[in-house]
Amino acid sequence: MKPIPDSIKPLLFLSVFAPMPALAFQSDTTNILMLAISLGGFCFFNLLLTGLFYFTGKYQSNRFAKLHTLISFIPAVITFVIAMVYIEGAGAISLNLGVIIVSIALSLLPIQLSHHAKAPTEKTPLILAIVALLMMLVGYYAAPLTIFAIAIAHVAVLSRGSIGVKLLSYATLIAGYSYLGYWAYQIALHS
Repeated sequence: MKPIPDSIKPLLFLSVFAPMPALAFQSDTTNILMLAISLGGFCFFNLLLTGLFYFTGKYQSNRFAKLHTLISFIPAVITFVIAMVYIEGAGAISLNLGVIIVSIALSLLPIQLSHHAKAPTEKTPLILAIVALLMMLVGYYAAPLTIFAIAIAHVAVLSRGSIGVKLLSYATLIAGYSYLGYWAYQIALHS
């Protein structure tokens, strides 16, 4: 093997800092990357919901845990279908399949937690209603988070709480659905 000439060594050194990874994907992978980022964001907030429902004792009900798992599968299935439609190469597919597999694994977490669930307390509906309201306030800055606030508020309404907790939950639901309707109107108007 011949040694590298001294004139080529600086070029090899500079090539390490060249933006080669930016050229690794094909031209139109923006959709694929947005799907992976969106599913990753959903997984993060779904993991927060899983923790909330576990610590408030909602997973004592196997039916609730299975329902949460089924609902959590929906974004992963939609992402899988869209990723298969926009197949653009091995890199994009492997990225999306990795995120989809992680999403499915995190979606199965409620079933595993239901085996070790705590019993709900009398404060569970109040905690859920307050968290739903706080998530709704955050949702005014990032509209998709309103969906999670609505989900928590629905769980709080179905819990056995006082009339004040139910009114707070219903108020959060009314505000959440109104806000989502407003954003759907804005998206339709500007599309």
